[in-house]
Amino acid sequence: MNGLALSREYFFDAAEPELKRAFPKLYPRLAAGLVGNGSECFGYDDEISRDHDWGIDFFIWTLDDDRAMIPALQEWKDNLFNAHPPKFTRSRSEYGARVGVMSCGDFYYSLIGAPEAPTSLREWIRAPEENFAMAVNGEVFIDGPGRFLKTRELILGGYPEDLRLKRLAAKCMALAQTGQYNHGRVALRKDWVTLRSVLSRFNDSAIAMTFLLNRAHRPYYKWAHRAVSDLRILGKETARLLLMIAELGGLDTESQAARQRYISELCTLFVCELKAQNLTDSDDWFLSTHGEEIQSRIKEDFLRNLPTQYEI
Repeated sequence: MNGLALSREYFFDAAEPELKRAFPKLYPRLAAGLVGNGSECFGYDDEISRDHDWGIDFFIWTLDDDRAMIPALQEWKDNLFNAHPPKFTRSRSEYGARVGVMSCGDFYYSLIGAPEAPTSLREWIRAPEENFAMAVNGEVFIDGPGRFLKTRELILGGYPEDLRLKRLAAKCMALAQTGQYNHGRVALRKDWVTLRSVLSRFNDSAIAMTFLLNRAHRPYYKWAHRAVSDLRILGKETARLLLMIAELGGLDTESQAARQRYISELCTLFVCELKAQNLTDSDDWFLSTHGEEIQSRIKEDFLRNLPTQYEI
């Protein structure tokens, strides 16, 4: 029982015919769908998700020139839901996102701080990566003018290459320091609190690395591991090895040695893929070497001159 599928069905069965009748001239200039905040927009909702901010709903997006029609469209939508109550009415908590009527530009601005796809480095780094993921998830049911989908496709293309390289370089450094180097050292010191921090940082960096290798945007951390398994490049391998590492929660010598093997296996896969994408030529096993080489290939002076381990 997926909220996105239910919302799609409701839109085409109950909403779209009425929308065409109520706004025959405006309809070709509208877009509609369910995108943004919420597990159902990623297709990850389940019975646990249904206790708040879940149910059948959809956005209507207007062109900027049609902003004056937003109140009338919102009133129409409210009346529609009263006249044709959805099987599962969407609940909204105090902090839940509103699903309603807004312009295309306002929708994107609410997530990424710009009404269209970023055109500058500053715009790309201003918004959290998870917000870009929310801007392109879900499904667009209709888009007559194509304005909404145009921005969506540009964001789906991923970060500009220089920014992707900078982030890949930083993730190489983080993976080398946490997994290849410090995991074993803090275990020898029996520093269990730091060991948990090391594993958490390695986990986060490995997932981020996999999304960057796929030129995809990583979602909110709660869904990142689930989402990584869907990626074409190393997605299933990353998800599998991180699960195996997580299940080895023991602090005994045997568990630590097994974790180190899985860490090494995953790092080796990353090195192979970096070389396959022609981002590094080194045969070194240590990912920091590859991070330095990737950093050197950045064309933009500002990014190339930042410390390699600096996260941007």
